[in-house]
Amino acid sequence: MRYPVVVHNIEFAGYGAIAPDLPHCHCHGETLEGALQKMAETIAQRLDDLQAAGDPMPVPGELDKLRKNPAFVGGVWAIIDIERNELRPNI
Repeated sequence: MRYPVVVHNIEFAGYGAIAPDLPHCHCHGETLEGALQKMAETIAQRLDDLQAAGDPMPVPGELDKLRKNPAFVGGVWAIIDIERNELRPNI
């Protein structure tokens, strides 16, 4: 699953990242690389939580549509690729 994320440089505070397709999925890092690494971990954890609750996995949105959202203006976009086998199996 390939989830788009947007990262903003927060003056004097590092970088904030948001996965728009996953509610309550955001993180902070001191560097861009750190924010992206933490975002990958945050997405995997959020998907694991959804799966454990029996909720469906959100479908990743279309990057072109997400870019048009005024809330994300000025952000840098990246794609976080989470493999399904990283998620905990349903028991």
